[in-house]
Amino acid sequence: MLTKQLMNSAGRRELIDSLIFSQRFMKIINHHKESLKKIRISLGIGSALIFAYPAGINDAVWVKGRIPDLLRGKDGIPVKSSRFTTVLQFKDWQSGEQFYCKVFHDRGIKDKIKNLFGFHRGGKAFRAGKILLQKGFLTPLPVMYGTSYTFFFAKKNFLITKAVPGERTYQYFQSRFQLPLSIEQYTEKRALISAAGQEIGRLHRHGIFHGDLRVGNIIINGTGASVRLYFIDNERTRHYGNMPERKRFKNLVQLNMVLLPQITRTDRLRFFNAYLTENAALMLRRKEILRQIGKMTQKRYENKFR
Repeated sequence: MLTKQLMNSAGRRELIDSLIFSQRFMKIINHHKESLKKIRISLGIGSALIFAYPAGINDAVWVKGRIPDLLRGKDGIPVKSSRFTTVLQFKDWQSGEQFYCKVFHDRGIKDKIKNLFGFHRGGKAFRAGKILLQKGFLTPLPVMYGTSYTFFFAKKNFLITKAVPGERTYQYFQSRFQLPLSIEQYTEKRALISAAGQEIGRLHRHGIFHGDLRVGNIIINGTGASVRLYFIDNERTRHYGNMPERKRFKNLVQLNMVLLPQITRTDRLRFFNAYLTENAALMLRRKEILRQIGKMTQKRYENKFR
């Protein structure tokens, strides 16, 4: 039965994708081994906390003392998040800077197995954030990641990041572009959407796939063409030598799923045209790609609202 599953095209793609990711993952681990400091804190009999952070990150020095209470829920302010994560906001009392602690919960048996081999979501998100920054993209600065253990079994894994300015896409549009729009607002919105399309195009041109590129996972700061986009929730973000087409389509469909009265069909075309300025090789297939995105988006709508 397993052999038959692996022999079909979807199974082969998934297997090849997993093997490629494993190779890249190990390269990333080896690259960061020398630059990360690792510390172990005993939490009692059979319990320990192990975390890692870049040697040059000064914030990690004071943050590490807050980790035990954050994991116990005795520190920080809860922030709305998915059912498989707990997010707490806290700040440095001296500087006033805001930080976030994201605790990852196992989504099933696969996560439990991955934890046994050290493939924790917090570590993956940390490394993905570093890759984004190295490639010139904006994301909350990864400060630290780690895992709490009880008798060698991973109980919780977490990621600490520094807060960034701005609002998530839905909140940004609702507060800044209330209908009906003025001429100035319309001009600003048009410039913003073009800038966003160009930035996503640049992301893909660099071979970076965001595993959950919903507009809710983009923080917007600034206005119009000078807008700054921060990518968050990066635990499934991957870097490829060449962007696989199915990954490209997945991201574009995820973004196209946005439901906002301020976003028109013309805005969606404007976004895609700006995207193509960074991926000129796709220009000849423009109509074909648009049709495919439309079909895939419609199918997702039907499944979501069924």
